[in-house]
Amino acid sequence: MLLFLWVFMKFIADCMLGRLARWLRILGYDTAYDSFAEDDDLLVRSASEGRILLTRDGPLARRAPGRTCLHIDYGGLDDQVAQMVVALGISLDREPFTRCLTCNTPIRVLGREDAQSRVPAYVYETRAEFFECPDCAQVYWQGTHVDRMDERLQDIKHRVVVHQGNKEI
Repeated sequence: MLLFLWVFMKFIADCMLGRLARWLRILGYDTAYDSFAEDDDLLVRSASEGRILLTRDGPLARRAPGRTCLHIDYGGLDDQVAQMVVALGISLDREPFTRCLTCNTPIRVLGREDAQSRVPAYVYETRAEFFECPDCAQVYWQGTHVDRMDERLQDIKHRVVVHQGNKEI
């Protein structure tokens, strides 16, 4: 049963964890992020929306009730994601690229004709599928960046193996 809890996990990241928030969105996790949010606002939103607070701020982490917060110990993104895999059991094998990286809304398929005026000509000619955010209208397509992200995920998976032997996490 615990293995499937990651399906329902939602997060809120503090201002020090913008890159982590973006990567969690890439991995398909509902991750709220506001770089200007005050600590009290993060705590209230975490509680009211059922989100796990992610922070590098020790005093903020101590103020969060119960197990509603994870203090992120590492400064590097790969180690931060690895810590979340070990501590919370999040999956790195979810379907990626299902949420808007800008506003966190689930993205939807965009027809080729509708995409034509919204993407560079070369992209339109070389890509078959397009997606859009219904809230902020950001358009997405699978480019070469996806291969680089897949390589990074493999590096993160290696870090997980290393961190699983580290009892400090």
